[in-house]
Amino acid sequence: MTNEEYYLNIEKIIHSYNELRKTGISLAQSVIGKTLTKDDLFFCASLDRVLHLIDGIIPMFKDRNLTCAGSLLRLQLDNCMRTYAAFIAKDKERIFDCLICGTPIKNEFDINGKKMTDFHLKEEVAKLDPKFKQVYNQASGYIHLSEKAFYQIVTDLDNNGKLTLQVGHALPERQNKTLIECAEAFRHFILLHYKMLNAVGESKKRFDKSCKT
Repeated sequence: MTNEEYYLNIEKIIHSYNELRKTGISLAQSVIGKTLTKDDLFFCASLDRVLHLIDGIIPMFKDRNLTCAGSLLRLQLDNCMRTYAAFIAKDKERIFDCLICGTPIKNEFDINGKKMTDFHLKEEVAKLDPKFKQVYNQASGYIHLSEKAFYQIVTDLDNNGKLTLQVGHALPERQNKTLIECAEAFRHFILLHYKMLNAVGESKKRFDKSCKT
């Protein structure tokens, strides 16, 4: 994929991000509803985070900065896991308190008595979306120094074993397909996140209605 082809594709995806940002604002309104509870603060924080991730990732795709785009994708996957923790927690109040007090969720238990470590949350969210585990593992390579960094600097390896490297230069065009895959994955996991939060919004409507009666 040439750079020209890449920019044509990425502009369409960026447009969808802008629409998803508007959807996120509407979701926040439905989560808050007519009342404000502790769990609203938790879910609104996760929504605020994804909206800022959208704002942050757009210029990364415009600059073809795969290292940063991949890292932000990994943060959105974390957002999905932390949000889902509230659905499967043995004691939801403790999860909400983790956010407010700054204590780690990994020390809390799910409804089956298992600690909600990153590994466990990854496995649980993968039950909702079979793509989750593979994308999580791949995106983690942008957080840690890994083969992702190595293959970005390799520009050529000829038959004689001569290696050509680049450091600090523009991303090679051969990585454009990976950039598009990253962009599509980011959109996919915004939608998964929103699916969880839609359920919260529907629950809040029922709660607000019960408060009137």
